[in-house]
Amino acid sequence: MIEHILIVFTVGLCFTFVRNDFSYYKTDYYSEKYGHFSEFERVEMLEAAKEMFYWGYDNYMQHAFPLDELDPIHCTGRGPDHDNPSNININDVLGDYCLTLIDSLDTLAVMGDSDGFIQAVQLLTDHLSFNRNNTVQVFEANIRVLGGLLSAHLIITDPAQPFGNMTPPNYDDDLLHLAHDLGSRLLPAFENTATRLPHPRVNLLLGVPVDTHNSTCTAGAGSLLVEMGMLSHLLGDPVYEGAARRAIKALWSYRDASTGLLGNVIDITTGQWTNKLSGVGAGLDSFYEYLLKSYILFGDDGDLKMFNAAYRKIKRFMRKG
Repeated sequence: MIEHILIVFTVGLCFTFVRNDFSYYKTDYYSEKYGHFSEFERVEMLEAAKEMFYWGYDNYMQHAFPLDELDPIHCTGRGPDHDNPSNININDVLGDYCLTLIDSLDTLAVMGDSDGFIQAVQLLTDHLSFNRNNTVQVFEANIRVLGGLLSAHLIITDPAQPFGNMTPPNYDDDLLHLAHDLGSRLLPAFENTATRLPHPRVNLLLGVPVDTHNSTCTAGAGSLLVEMGMLSHLLGDPVYEGAARRAIKALWSYRDASTGLLGNVIDITTGQWTNKLSGVGAGLDSFYEYLLKSYILFGDDGDLKMFNAAYRKIKRFMRKG
């Protein structure tokens, strides 16, 4: 995903922003023993990580592809639960779109597996379609599927090719076209809401379901800009970035008047918080993360101002000890 590519730089920037005084952090027996790798240990762990990845990846490809994921107990593929549409634990995530293969694209590239990466791109070009009567969560489809396709496209078209030659023969922006198709299928979630907050779920074929829930978590509505914004920049079409930015600004406008903090769950029809518990954990975490990442990607000062303001409020009202 795009956010995967950004994470090292972003974490470093956040750490610098929070504190530059490294002497503040105490050293003890455990940090001395486990706080760094020797070169031998680094290589050993590198190989162990590759082995673990390929164990999962190869078994997915052998037993589950083109379904979304491997059911390790039964060693079969798994997709949406069509028999129980209300099973959102499965159906929010799995959409019959080769999810694990898309998730694996950037890992294959970062590990320098040119043959595996190019083969995966070709398989997606041949098998992937979003023309499916499946209802998925907008947040999950955005960060994993849209982000995975866009980041792989950026890796392919990067003139520097930092991971080796990752360009498939006769590549004609195939992953970008797929990302464009998916992005367009997610757009109905942003339409016809009084608050400009997106519906949490959308049917890939039919749009927003009639019986959809009207509540969404802050992270779900406010963590769409990195991928939607990049899609707009690559296509030269501002509609996707505009929808995601309007959602962020809407959330920002519903901050608590006295603390400046955001709640966890909000009703998209009324703008009322149905869960007022604030924090930096599940339900809110990536909202803050995406403000900073969006500023790094697109250079919009408004994103950085919101991040800094949120950071100050969190430090003031939520820090303990």
